[in-house]
Amino acid sequence: MILTGNELLPKLGVFKKLIDVLPEFICLKNEEGEWLVANEFALQVCGVDRSSYKGLRAEELSCFLTPDTIRRCHETDQKAWETGRPIKIQEEVLQKDGSYIILELIKQATFDDEGNPLYLFVTGRDITQHKAKEEELSVALELLESVLKGTTDAILIVDTKENPIKVNHSFEKLFGWKEDDLISGRVDTDVIIPSEYKPESKSIMSLLAEGSTVPSFETQRVCKEGTKIDVSISFSAIRNMQGQVIGFCLIYRDITPQKKAERALRESEAKYRVIAEHSKDLIAVADSSGKLLYCSPSHEGLLGLTNGIDELNEVLFSRIHQDDWEFLRATFAKARSQKKPFTFEFRLKISSGDWVVMETNAVPVLNEWDEIESFVTIARDITATKETEELIRKSEKLSVLGELAAGVAHEIRNPLTSLIGFAQLLKESDEEMKDKYIGIMLTELKRINDIVGELMLVAKPQAVHFENSSLKDMLESVVRLLDTQAIIKNVQIQLNTFGDIPPVYCVENQLKQLFINLLKNSIESMDKGGLIRLTLIKAKGNVMVEIEDQGSGIPKDRLEKLGEPFYTTKEKGTGLGLMVCYKIVKEHFGQIQFESEEGKGTKVQVKLPIYPLSVV
Repeated sequence: MILTGNELLPKLGVFKKLIDVLPEFICLKNEEGEWLVANEFALQVCGVDRSSYKGLRAEELSCFLTPDTIRRCHETDQKAWETGRPIKIQEEVLQKDGSYIILELIKQATFDDEGNPLYLFVTGRDITQHKAKEEELSVALELLESVLKGTTDAILIVDTKENPIKVNHSFEKLFGWKEDDLISGRVDTDVIIPSEYKPESKSIMSLLAEGSTVPSFETQRVCKEGTKIDVSISFSAIRNMQGQVIGFCLIYRDITPQKKAERALRESEAKYRVIAEHSKDLIAVADSSGKLLYCSPSHEGLLGLTNGIDELNEVLFSRIHQDDWEFLRATFAKARSQKKPFTFEFRLKISSGDWVVMETNAVPVLNEWDEIESFVTIARDITATKETEELIRKSEKLSVLGELAAGVAHEIRNPLTSLIGFAQLLKESDEEMKDKYIGIMLTELKRINDIVGELMLVAKPQAVHFENSSLKDMLESVVRLLDTQAIIKNVQIQLNTFGDIPPVYCVENQLKQLFINLLKNSIESMDKGGLIRLTLIKAKGNVMVEIEDQGSGIPKDRLEKLGEPFYTTKEKGTGLGLMVCYKIVKEHFGQIQFESEEGKGTKVQVKLPIYPLSVV
């Protein structure tokens, strides 16, 4: 039996008590849009007064519905009546607290047998939380897509059966396989795994499927063209809302350059270790505080030690000569501040009990923050070399003294002639003349004594001992000694000092030999006489001595070879003089530079650093 409209409405009222307990939207309207029956959920979410809603249209109700919401409701109601088919919509409904809920509604129009309109059934549910999760999922998917596109790492997403679901552009670029080839099944994902690593890969995927965690590890994979590359693979399981594993994400990072560098470094380390292990030089690595981290075996042979680096750390510094301690401390302090390679010498007591001179080259190793991480030092015994150099220096000194002797003899002969003459006159002179002659004789004797004293000072052997000395006094002494030789050659030496010249930390006798050699070369180059300007100035932490002559000059092609042993521009020279000069300047941490033009003369600049007493 089919119920008419007037018969159906009372029957629906019977079921209202049943539908009031349902958490879904249920409402019955007529063709005019008047509310006939609604359950408790519908009345509550729309804010409708349950005692006075029947027979009223939405715009007549006292409720939360906004004019826009009511307008859309009428439009969709009309569409449901016109089409006779279910209309599904989503509507945001304002709540009392100012928030919104989202209702998903289905509107179904009903008609009697003659096609006359009966009622509009509106049913629905609150999908607010569902929509929120959908939005979260959408954001997550967008973020995932952004990550897939933006990362430089290759990403492969597979299901639990290892079927590919997604690969990013970096994967395609790294391995050469397109996403369509993999997802369509035309190419299996195993294609990137070298045959020797396939058992390893299967084992890892099995562990992941069982819920075990597998840390990232390094292995190899193969590209489309057949090239093997080193990769680091990170694994992560993909789980559903119930925590079940539904797939896996594999992230590949190309580490081929790093692996090549590591292999090259290992090979390089092996080569250098062979060199270090078999070198006679003492090769060591020390931290910034001076503690030894590595020492080559040559240390044990030279020092007579057998218990390795621990014993060496205890013994080595006690074997260094106590007079060199302050020098070494200051040298390393300066190196830590300048962060540059440096060279130094010190005396070391070896297993035989003898003292040897060690020349050490040290290089600071800097970390990424430009801090000194360690020092690499290479030291060698130069005792024999130092003895040879000293013999050369003495030989050169004797050569210089021999050449000076002629000038000194000439200078001494003049006062001696006077002395002989005055001695003869004394025999026949009265007392008044005797006093006058004796005064002249004493003056001449003092002059002879000064000349001989200067010559003896240069000739006298001295220990190599650094101390603060006046460079001005040194140069004045050298000028006095060479003045006679200069006069013979019709050469004038002019010494000019500018400003307050501080003392230099030096071996005085060595610097005197340096300037004697340089000035003597200038005098000998001036066959036609002339002027030698000797200038002493202070310049940016250094004391500079400049010697400028008016001699014959040095050809350009010979300037570069100055200082080489047995290379000379003199007809009968040995070339050892300038070699000694270069060596003395180097030992004093200074610089020497020559400028010359043929026919116009030569200029020599010697820069010597000014060191405080506590810094070498």
